[in-house]
Amino acid sequence: MVKKFLLPEFQKMNKRSTIPAVLVIFMLLTSKPDAVRSQGIEHPIRLPAFFQEELVYLQPVTDEGDTLRFFTDTADATLIYREIAEEHGLITTDALIQDEMQNAAFLPRFDTTRFIPPPLISDGLIPVRENEQMPPHHEFILRQGDGILGSTWFAGRTWSINFRDETFYVRPTGEYNRSLENIADEEDNTVIPLHFYEEEGTRFYHFARLLVTIGGESLSMVLKTGSNIILNENVQDVMGRDAALIPAGLIAENVFEQWREDHPDWPVYEEADANYGSAMIEVPEVQIGNHTAGPVHFAVRQPDDLQGWFSQFTDEPVVGALGADALRGTHITLDYPNALLIFHD
Repeated sequence: MVKKFLLPEFQKMNKRSTIPAVLVIFMLLTSKPDAVRSQGIEHPIRLPAFFQEELVYLQPVTDEGDTLRFFTDTADATLIYREIAEEHGLITTDALIQDEMQNAAFLPRFDTTRFIPPPLISDGLIPVRENEQMPPHHEFILRQGDGILGSTWFAGRTWSINFRDETFYVRPTGEYNRSLENIADEEDNTVIPLHFYEEEGTRFYHFARLLVTIGGESLSMVLKTGSNIILNENVQDVMGRDAALIPAGLIAENVFEQWREDHPDWPVYEEADANYGSAMIEVPEVQIGNHTAGPVHFAVRQPDDLQGWFSQFTDEPVVGALGADALRGTHITLDYPNALLIFHD
């Protein structure tokens, strides 16, 4: 049975006047006139990326010369807020996206040298969310952005993200037919299987689950490259950080309490999260397959808030979210068609 839960971008919105079907079809046909604007990617393309504390923004430029900035996060909603859509004059329509009718925006035509590909699973449309629905963490992160490119934007494509060189590439559609077996002998690569919720061979949601080892224990986490918290001023001073924004993962409170009991030497910052008032713990080492990361920070969340939320979109329950804090200094490939995370170490 299909899970009766919806991602934020799939929740029903108030119905608005719908653009006539003929006009919608016309716009779909004319908004992507060449290969770069099409759904298929024919060669590796470097995207206009901006890195900040391991968090990644993409900054496409429209044909008219306007720059948009999208925050990227593999386990968040793909969306643009109403005010921004109206500010940029984006055309919107009511569309059926993953079995839900919602208001969504057509991306503008982008300069072919500074573009972002459209999402594959929604005919290039990005859901529009009302401004009053904006949670606190979006309010901060979108001070520097116009929208979020989340799980449904990453879905179906292959991406290379180099945190060392601060480059972000989209790879050719169908470039690889990889498996753990046929790339196991590639030198200097660590290959991690990703797991998705599927029914009868059809991938239903696009939150990637992976296994990590922390303190000798194997844990299931969702890969959330945009996971972050805003530090309160006291903790920011204690850590000696210039910026309040930190790319921390998330961990369920019951796991956090066990860590604190078993590893009293692991630093804990009480009430570190300025938005939610929760603690943050610093884990000295996270093992991801043969790749070792550390130190890595995790902000604490209530089990129901974290496990109850993410686990409805993953094939098995998760106890946390692994953020870009664990990807610092790496070069990775996220291969969604073949469900693989590759560390090019």
